[in-house]
Amino acid sequence: MLYAIRHLTRYRYSRPVWQSIMEVRMHPRTETTQRCFTFQLSVNPKARIFAFVDHMGNHVHHFDLPAHH
Repeated sequence: MLYAIRHLTRYRYSRPVWQSIMEVRMHPRTETTQRCFTFQLSVNPKARIFAFVDHMGNHVHHFDLPAHH
């Protein structure tokens, strides 16, 4: 069985924000009972995304929005 999942997280603030630092753990793990064929993360406003695997084997995506947004 194949699944296609789309997730949207939206942050809204009462005032402009000058910096945001985020880490997300949304990339499904590939294990003996499941495989993740593709994963895509997009951030708006655009940001450089750094990916790594944490000590528990989770895929982590870290990004920083240093400008006014």
